[in-house]
Amino acid sequence: MTWDLRLGDCLDPVTGLASLPGKSVDVVITDPPYGQAIYDTYKNVGKSEKERRFNRDGDFRYMSGWEGIDPYVAPLCAQFERVARRWVVVFSDEEAAFLWRSAMGEWFIRFGAWMRQPVSLTPCQPARGFEAITVGHPRGINRRWNGGQNRAAVYFDRNLTGGAAALERHGHPCPKPVSLMEALVRDFTDPGELILDPFGGSGTTGVAAIRLGRRFIGWERDPKYHAVATKRLAGTREQTDLFRPKAPKAKQGVLL
Repeated sequence: MTWDLRLGDCLDPVTGLASLPGKSVDVVITDPPYGQAIYDTYKNVGKSEKERRFNRDGDFRYMSGWEGIDPYVAPLCAQFERVARRWVVVFSDEEAAFLWRSAMGEWFIRFGAWMRQPVSLTPCQPARGFEAITVGHPRGINRRWNGGQNRAAVYFDRNLTGGAAALERHGHPCPKPVSLMEALVRDFTDPGELILDPFGGSGTTGVAAIRLGRRFIGWERDPKYHAVATKRLAGTREQTDLFRPKAPKAKQGVLL
């Protein structure tokens, strides 16, 4: 098997992650919905901006990080620890990163960051400068990675080789650049290993995995994005070192 992208909900008790045997994948690299994707889901429910951002007790609740993904973090982490032999790497916005850290508990390792190109919806306030990466590793297994003494951060800008991928949405509202995902695949996995992404989206994690000689398994519950990702994965081939262009070294950001 080079890749397998399944149509459906990754938390379905029959056909989702529960269907995988324990320790059946090597590494989890995933980008669950958050930020604008979660906000778009809730913004038209007839509530005012104030009502959306505060709960009944008046406590602050940032929609993208808290109310959207919160109920799913614990069951997802339980499945990740069960099925993964090695690393678990999860993107989120900074407001939600502590949810993933709390759910990982003793197998949480480190916070990292994607130091992204700044994008601001208004010139009246600072742009969001990074997206959080929560890194965990199942207990009782020796840890190793390919990043040497580098920090758990990947800086990406438009000058890097493959930077145009940031603009290639493939019909998806929140894609990650292929070059970013390739950097994570290189650091956290070895050739031939099986990478899991239960939020497949347009298939970018799988594309990065195949290009670098890894295998891929994932889920995507939206038929439209599943079709896009399937087409991309079917058209992707491994890039040998002989023909792979050498990208400039990425600038390293700082740990959170």
